[in-house]
Amino acid sequence: MIKSIIQNKQTPFWLIAFSLLIGLTLPTLIKDGMFMDAVLYTSVSHNLSMGIGSFWFPQFSLHNVAGLSSFHEQPPLVFGIQALFFKLLGDSMYVERFYTFLTMCITAALITVLWKEIYKKDNSVRKLGWLPIVFWITIPVCFWSYSNNMHENTMGIFTLCSVIFIFKVLQSPKIEFIKCILAGVFVFLATMSKGIPGFFPICIPVLYWMAVSRVNFSKALKQTFLISIAPLLLFGVLFIIPESKESLSIYFFKRALQRMNEVPTVDNRFFILMRLFMELLPQIVLLIILTIVSRIKKIELRFSYSYRHFLFFSLIGLAASAPLMLTMVQKGFYFVPSLPFFAIGFSILIAPFISNALSLINTAKFKFTLFLIFSFILILSVTTFAFMQKGKTSRNKEMLHDVYLFGKIIPQHSIATIPAQMWNQWDLQCYLVRYFNISLETEAEGKYLILEKGLSPETVSKYKILDLETLKYNLYEKEEKK
Repeated sequence: MIKSIIQNKQTPFWLIAFSLLIGLTLPTLIKDGMFMDAVLYTSVSHNLSMGIGSFWFPQFSLHNVAGLSSFHEQPPLVFGIQALFFKLLGDSMYVERFYTFLTMCITAALITVLWKEIYKKDNSVRKLGWLPIVFWITIPVCFWSYSNNMHENTMGIFTLCSVIFIFKVLQSPKIEFIKCILAGVFVFLATMSKGIPGFFPICIPVLYWMAVSRVNFSKALKQTFLISIAPLLLFGVLFIIPESKESLSIYFFKRALQRMNEVPTVDNRFFILMRLFMELLPQIVLLIILTIVSRIKKIELRFSYSYRHFLFFSLIGLAASAPLMLTMVQKGFYFVPSLPFFAIGFSILIAPFISNALSLINTAKFKFTLFLIFSFILILSVTTFAFMQKGKTSRNKEMLHDVYLFGKIIPQHSIATIPAQMWNQWDLQCYLVRYFNISLETEAEGKYLILEKGLSPETVSKYKILDLETLKYNLYEKEEKK
């Protein structure tokens, strides 16, 4: 088996693809520190694993967010899944990092599955499953998201699974009902991970009718209806059960709609499309260059798949990202679940060029051997470099230094006081909750007070400063009355 892998002409390219997956994410994942939202979600999942809160009413800290008694920034499914990982693997910071890396690996595998489904009848291009993976993981916001514990990482798995089943239906009507129901179940799981954006696969039959035109419109509508059955029924059941109804109602009406109406993050509704274009710009430029080179060199490219399929997968990507324009709450990582489809679309166009170039490399045994050696050295090098990052910090270095000092003194599962002007330092709150389950309070005078260096000492008249080698904050202990 090992001999066949080494002799396989695609092996060097798979090793390069794996090197990119590892090199662009693992060095950051191994380090301490994560994007604030990622630590926030991790803290909620970690609490749930310890019995703090429940699946439908998870908890972040004493005050949670937005004055609610439980945490409803996202639907609860991802919290529940990650809580199981903490129960099985412990509470090390590497649990959430393992989970994040695993979601990336599963997504890469699903992209390959979909690619093979697309090229089921074209074995030469079917072997290029590494190509869409390379396009996908090299998109900057993509490898950033998989370097952080974002909910889009999990949602993307479910939406990809849904699209795979829908594509199977579009290619073959056999057991259409079952495939559509399974696709709908994954749509439900996607929406339970990230909310409304998870519904986009429902429209894929209509997009296929628009781009490829192999089915009539009534057939596309029928398939859309069949896919919709499972999520509609499942949400119908959840809204009959009081506990789940209350939880989902809080999420949708008190958080999602409220944020969309009152807490904009951008000034322009077209921000998300402009950001998407900038993220995909390297792939677009590469596509243009390869097209120009093929024309100059007069390379004949035999397209085994048409431009219509490039359009089809691009439309899926737009269906997953463009609806974000309906709200002024937009962030670049929100469209991460759409990126596999753009990557597949670009790969469909470039695959003939790559296939032609590979035929030249494969005819030269000496070149292939050197390329194979290079790819082995590359994956060993990036893996070694990644593990050398253990013990380092990717962000919030000074803050984390102080948090670990405070965690040795402030009892776990307790409350510390901070002044009101420090309340929005969510990174500090998240790290204290994640690593030591210490909640912060602005009103009550707790035994310990955390104060950022440089703030007025008048606010600590009842406290004495502790002699700690801190970098960003000072820790004070309340003086006992004599």
